[in-house]
Amino acid sequence: MAFLDIRMLRKTYGSAVALDGVDLTVQAGEFVTLLGPSGSGKTTLLMSIAGFTRPDEGGIVVDGNDVTFMDPEDRDFGLVFQGYALFPHLSVAENIAFPLKVRKWDKARIAAKVEEMLRLVDLTDYASRKPKQLSGGQQQRVAIARALAYGPRILLLDEPLSALDRNLRESMQRELKRLHQETGVTFIFVTHDQEEAYAMSDRIAVFHAGRIVQIGAPREIYANPQSLFVAGFLGGNNIFKARHASADGTLTFFGNACSRPPRFNPAVHGKEGEVIGWVRPEDIAVGDTDAAATIRFDATVVDISFVGSAEKLTVTTTDGQELTLQVPMHSAVDIRPGAVLRCAVKPEAIGFLPPDI
Repeated sequence: MAFLDIRMLRKTYGSAVALDGVDLTVQAGEFVTLLGPSGSGKTTLLMSIAGFTRPDEGGIVVDGNDVTFMDPEDRDFGLVFQGYALFPHLSVAENIAFPLKVRKWDKARIAAKVEEMLRLVDLTDYASRKPKQLSGGQQQRVAIARALAYGPRILLLDEPLSALDRNLRESMQRELKRLHQETGVTFIFVTHDQEEAYAMSDRIAVFHAGRIVQIGAPREIYANPQSLFVAGFLGGNNIFKARHASADGTLTFFGNACSRPPRFNPAVHGKEGEVIGWVRPEDIAVGDTDAAATIRFDATVVDISFVGSAEKLTVTTTDGQELTLQVPMHSAVDIRPGAVLRCAVKPEAIGFLPPDI
């Protein structure tokens, strides 16, 4: 039996459906991320697990006990918000001790636990400081230490890193992974940032319009999106149209006909006519290649933008489809808008989607 078992959870606000029959199971000690755009339902699910939102239908079971309508304070879950919610008049140590005092722990036990948590989040030297004397990352570590101090069964994190700058956010991602591994607590993390989800999660549940549309390990979801939404939302895939001719087993796209790529299954992706494919920007090469099995096509450069270690090219193919390419800087020195490029992609890099998405 799963440690956390959510079945057919539904929540509406008037005519707006926030959760539309959500099912989710989480094993003890897992790090599961709820990923999706704003308004997709991920935070509503997190607040339902926490007990601050009451679902209209469905159930939430934790370790065999139904907690669907249990008060938040009786669930014994930790909660970390985007805003750190620290008490400004209390020191770091006092903030961490607060939930322990509420639970009427004795002084010696509180002191020992606070010292343990300070070591865990590497803030021992900051115990007497007030929150305003800390950096954003340090404040977030205090909030996490406070949420973990009393040994919650589940730690719920609602976009806790989104207010941090990029370098600090990446540092805190590593910190959260370490804390998860060291404590063994079940983490449920909400974010709209796919890179953040990839970096930390055991599994990712992708939300769209109040539903979980795909769930799996980060590499699995990245490599095999199962719907048009997931393919477009994760990884910035190029979505394109092709035509399948079953008589000769060919696909026509980007102005060329080719034999069916290995990931195309007529029974799943379309026996005849229009089909939907996807390919990642980094998998499209510019220039000729010696690989015999490579699909080649011409494309006209529409726009060029610098993105750090690479140039991002927007191009149009001879059949009028727009693609994004990612080209190393040294390879894009002489490329200008209006230039016609010879492009190439390996057949195994092209994925396809079912027609009923």
